[in-house]
Amino acid sequence: MSIFRIAGFITILSFYPLSLLGADFSLTLKPTAQVDRSPVRLSDIAMIDGPSVLLKETIKNVIVTQSPQPGRTRFVGVDFIRIRLKQAGIDTGSILFSGSEDVSVTRKAAVMPSAKIKQAVEFQIRNHMPWNNEEVSIDGISFDESLMLPTGKLSYKIVPKRNEDYLGRTVLALHLYVDGESVRKIWVNATISVMAEVVTVIRPLGKHQHIEFEDVELKRRDLAKLPSNTVRKIEDVLGNRATRMIYPHTVLQTSMIVSPPLVRRGDMVKIVANTGPMTITATGRIKQQGRKGEMVRVVNTDSNRIITARVVGPGTVVVDF
Repeated sequence: MSIFRIAGFITILSFYPLSLLGADFSLTLKPTAQVDRSPVRLSDIAMIDGPSVLLKETIKNVIVTQSPQPGRTRFVGVDFIRIRLKQAGIDTGSILFSGSEDVSVTRKAAVMPSAKIKQAVEFQIRNHMPWNNEEVSIDGISFDESLMLPTGKLSYKIVPKRNEDYLGRTVLALHLYVDGESVRKIWVNATISVMAEVVTVIRPLGKHQHIEFEDVELKRRDLAKLPSNTVRKIEDVLGNRATRMIYPHTVLQTSMIVSPPLVRRGDMVKIVANTGPMTITATGRIKQQGRKGEMVRVVNTDSNRIITARVVGPGTVVVDF
């Protein structure tokens, strides 16, 4: 048979019904398809026709692949589709494939609502921080704003780090949900500045020098740039002594000052013991110096026994039960 006769025979066959060609179904692949959810089913990327309604529905619901990430593209070839059909138990010999050899599958993306998220982050910080709102400024709220999200109803939850102090550079976890389903977790950075009054030295203080009211003043400083043991109340330093030489304009820290001893070795003190509704007192002699709140050894002069008591003031110690 000549090549011209063969070509003519094929042309004639193309006009015959599919059933006469040995194919019960036709599957025409689309060149492109947009699928905004997972998974991608065959009906998303192809037109399917055939006599059996039940089998047609089965073929339509065959899962081909997962939808690409939002804003991305994935290509699905006809050979891969044949494999998926066979895995689903469908005889591909009864299907006539036509159309595109590769389907370009895209997924629509939603843009991050950056302004709303930044407002939510600031609200979260201000609602949980220990500072007064008027003392705080929040800057540098940043995250990956180029992130593409699936389309749908967006919601989010902002979670701070454990033991977050809301001071200086802060990192929070942003959990993103679309239609109630968790899709991503990203990190949000922010810088929290807290302007508050702190105790500052006015004139030089020598080592062991007692601190008087005239030696210090309150100045507004950013707590984020200061140590956590910065002193913020003048009354917390008055009467204390400097542990080292301190120069003017220095912001005081608790490590720079020490309270003087309230009792010294050999001092006679009143020992107080509270037992329920009763208060018992006795006279004692201090065996070691101690500051307010410290535990010291005391000799009960009545019984000549040595006990441990807490210093509460000049000349007074308390026995804790």
